[in-house]
Amino acid sequence: MMTSIVIVTFNNLILTKRCLESIRLFTDAPYELIIIDNGSEDGTVAWLKDQPDVHLIANGTNRGFAGACNQGAAAAKGDNILLLNNDTIVSYRWLSQLLSALYTDERTGMVGPMSNFVLPMQHKSVYITNEDEYHSFADSFNRHDPALWTNVTSLSGFCLLLRRKTWNRLSGLDELYGIGSYEDIDFCYRALRAGLTLRVAGDTFVYHDGNSSFQTNGMNIYGIAGANRKLFLRNWGFNPERLILTVDPAIFPGIYAEAHPHHKPKGPSLPSGWYAADKNGGVYRIERGYKRPVVSFEAFCRLNLSMDRVAANADYLLNKLPTGTPLQPESPFPDGYPDVFLARDPVGATFIVAYGIRYPFNNYATLGFRENEAVSVSDTDNNTLPSGWPVLQNIWEEYELFDYLLYQGPDGTFYYGEGQRLRRIAGKDTFSRYGWRKENAVAIPEDVLERTPRGFDIV
Repeated sequence: MMTSIVIVTFNNLILTKRCLESIRLFTDAPYELIIIDNGSEDGTVAWLKDQPDVHLIANGTNRGFAGACNQGAAAAKGDNILLLNNDTIVSYRWLSQLLSALYTDERTGMVGPMSNFVLPMQHKSVYITNEDEYHSFADSFNRHDPALWTNVTSLSGFCLLLRRKTWNRLSGLDELYGIGSYEDIDFCYRALRAGLTLRVAGDTFVYHDGNSSFQTNGMNIYGIAGANRKLFLRNWGFNPERLILTVDPAIFPGIYAEAHPHHKPKGPSLPSGWYAADKNGGVYRIERGYKRPVVSFEAFCRLNLSMDRVAANADYLLNKLPTGTPLQPESPFPDGYPDVFLARDPVGATFIVAYGIRYPFNNYATLGFRENEAVSVSDTDNNTLPSGWPVLQNIWEEYELFDYLLYQGPDGTFYYGEGQRLRRIAGKDTFSRYGWRKENAVAIPEDVLERTPRGFDIV
């Protein structure tokens, strides 16, 4: 069984030489080297032409990371394809252990290692000052141990191993991502949608400089990433941070969740994200099929709730629901809070906290949020959450559809946002039933309305 190692180069000859030297010294399984050069002008192509073990494809111009990888995969002869950045160094047992993690389970679609510069779920902090230190560290770290393998919802493309049949099944990387960024997240998500799992080989470490091609060639990393993040949002309708920064079990194959962007709704259901009171005055937050009790008047106040947001006399609905985790701000943050809420830190900066991620946010008035709704959060609690992409300009391009808000289309039709779908409000008593007010509805642009999937009507 052979692995085709596909490397894309764009200048950085010194790093390319370093990478290839480490592959030749430490690769312990059959492999071929395929290198696609995207228009280097520093002597890279001339040097690569003199390497007898390299299958070189010289483009002359920059076709982008996805386009070049697709070229390399098309030329590959191996049973497996491994995408590897040229600013990496590999070491002892790296490939054999990645192969072991891939082939132990037929359902495993892709495997990636741990690294020093990588997505959070693959990251390991190490202090390495030179190659000798790295190889010494890797010799002790890279020891076969399946107990250290974990399934995740995204893997970095800097070092990504998969079977050739998986590559063919997914039709390679999406070349619309251009120069590069988020094409690996898109690729991984398509694997998840196909019922495959993504695995981090926690027993294997590959060194990575990180962003070397961007920096060497004077490219605007933030601008390119921002544009490609918007492309991901358009493709899939939800924030990619939900794959990158947290592990949501509902995205794993075989696990279903209502009101979730990864799943189509199975049928009409009670909406989430609203408050209701029973006949005894108890207040509950309805989320994902559960009623979450607001444990006290103090908790009610700390969450900046008001009775005009609470549906009255809702016993007939509350009695149908099981009790979920209480809303209790004194609990470990953010367990005792709603899954989506507006927050403010001690210096007055506002955030949307959504599904365990905080997003810097300054357009809350545009979406009908009232300033007094923002929940005060300490710096300590705030810093426990990973930070997503700032939502500071166009909310319709920088963020997924906001859940649990009322929207009104250009023709006057009202909708409710839930699971990144719009549910049309069809019943005449719906607003009073759920404590909603028409005057709080947000005007949704027509193009956003047209591209957003629909859920079942709320009656």
